Amino acid sequence: MDRRPAAVPLALLLLVAGCTGSGDDGDAAATSGAAAPRAVEWGACEVEVPAGVDLDCGTLEVPADREDPDAGTVTLAFGVVRAAAEEPADDPLVYLSGGPGQGALEFVPLAFGQLYEPLAQDRDLILLDQRGTGLSEPSLACDEYSSWVRESLGSGAPVEELAAQATASLEECHQRLVDEGIDLSDYDSAASAADLDDLRRALEHEEWNLYGISYGTRLAQTAMRDHPEGIRSVVLDAAYPIDADLYEEGPENAARAIEALFATCAADAGCAEQFPDLEQTVTDLVAQLDAAPVPVTVVDPTTGERVESPLDGAGLVGFLFQSMYSTELIPLLPEVLDAAANGEFGTIGLLLGASAQQLDLVSVGQQLSVQCQEEVSSSDREAVAEAATEHPLVEGFFTGNPTQGAGIFDVCADWDAGAGGPGKDEALSSDLPTLVLAGELDPITPPRWGEQLAGDLSNGVFVEFPYTGHGSVGTHECAAQLVRDFLADPDAEPDVSCVADVEPPVFTAEDVTVEMTPWESEDLGVSGARPEGWAEVLPGAFQQSPLVTLVQQVVPGATADQVLQQLAAQLGSGAPQPVDQVQAGALTWDLYRLDDLGQRVDLALAETGAGLAVVQVTSSPARSDVYREQVFLPAVEAFDPGA
Repeated sequence: MDRRPAAVPLALLLLVAGCTGSGDDGDAAATSGAAAPRAVEWGACEVEVPAGVDLDCGTLEVPADREDPDAGTVTLAFGVVRAAAEEPADDPLVYLSGGPGQGALEFVPLAFGQLYEPLAQDRDLILLDQRGTGLSEPSLACDEYSSWVRESLGSGAPVEELAAQATASLEECHQRLVDEGIDLSDYDSAASAADLDDLRRALEHEEWNLYGISYGTRLAQTAMRDHPEGIRSVVLDAAYPIDADLYEEGPENAARAIEALFATCAADAGCAEQFPDLEQTVTDLVAQLDAAPVPVTVVDPTTGERVESPLDGAGLVGFLFQSMYSTELIPLLPEVLDAAANGEFGTIGLLLGASAQQLDLVSVGQQLSVQCQEEVSSSDREAVAEAATEHPLVEGFFTGNPTQGAGIFDVCADWDAGAGGPGKDEALSSDLPTLVLAGELDPITPPRWGEQLAGDLSNGVFVEFPYTGHGSVGTHECAAQLVRDFLADPDAEPDVSCVADVEPPVFTAEDVTVEMTPWESEDLGVSGARPEGWAEVLPGAFQQSPLVTLVQQVVPGATADQVLQQLAAQLGSGAPQPVDQVQAGALTWDLYRLDDLGQRVDLALAETGAGLAVVQVTSSPARSDVYREQVFLPAVEAFDPGA
């Protein structure tokens, strides 16, 4: 389970649902009673490290087969983000990614500010690429599958044929991994939990803290069960209990979240007025698309080519299901769904195409190895199939998806990773201090799971965040502060008063308000203004959601004519013409307004001595006037190219 929107073809995607120092570890090994781990090897980081981030990178060899130490090794890649505090706590925090199959290091250049920076304030943050993922070796990534997904965009082949192609690509990946000598049964949560303990002792930490998100919460629970002696405290964000049935309960969890979205819209005066009876709108649209799928324009993420790919009712539900992972997307979903009901599918196609590229950040082979051993082997095919029929709105999505519904049993039979070890699905019993966080609108790990898990632990605390999707810490400063306070004193009663300040979704343009604040980038050598609370996903690029963004940069050597010609080629039209001109300081800005794939783009270009200054705001047509006045024009007026 991760936080990505789904890609096309929706019904066929794996929905899972980015240095210095070492020392003698003999004393740590002696106290734990375990064999001494190999020494850490420090070296250059193989990812681009954002300016101002202090990241040390290393590797550690551990046994491939935990029951046979002589059966070779795997190499774990990890990084240590040094804390921002001058006097950080001695006990670090370890980030356990979701999926299963997501690495951690690859997200350093992609989303450091959102994912990691809030957790690296008071103590070092350790980012581990779990065995089989990310930069760890061997990698169980299935390029065969991710390549097929991209190549299948716009194929128009029948669902049955696409399913056969997907199966064939997974079989090809499986055979390659086996031919490389990889024993897929070595890749499970118990092995990864043992890896964690080896890494702790190799880094000479008497104890540390764990933060797990999504599948990472299952790995954290396994570590709490198997290696509690080195764990000081645990945070479980978007948790699911070890003994939950992920596949049988999946349709109910998805239907609950979607129905909660409908109810949230109905309870909001603006949303209810602008999008009356959203539930009926979506129900009717699903039926229409099942009867007559429509082509949507999807941008191939590797080539930029635009292709037409059919969207049916199951695909629409899959899109909605995956989009609800993102708290930032939730406020826009009624608008996107209403547009689709009126024949406008551009935004849906935009999100579907963007997500295909993110498959490269998921190790599908590791994901299948873990899920087949730990989830599917303990589940019942008939019960999984029957569960889908009890929720008609999501039934087509789950029955048509070979890795979400009953089809996963066929996939796992072919994957042949084994049935997992004893106790793999037994409920956890632990007295370790544990903070459990849940999102009200999470479509894959519902709040009731988190509440159940916290209740089963003798020292567990449960906190639910309203209006929130999959994962709270990367979305709410309140959640991040709760985690920091909890880690400072895990035995204290947490102050959860800030949860009441979480604001409801802004469903309509009339309710949008943005505060601008001064901004300066040492990386880019520029300054200006940025929206308060928007995440800086890349230098000069700010995001309120995947559909609402601000970019302000200087492009050396570029000219306005070159940019406009590129836009013309992309849009298949003549070069855009300016709609206005603004003088701000020494800069003369030409302003443009463009519509593309259901989005509206406000663009400002100005020639400077350092290159072409660019300010761009992207939003929906319905919200574009608001963002133009509150974000775009203030950013243009404040921008200083620094030359």
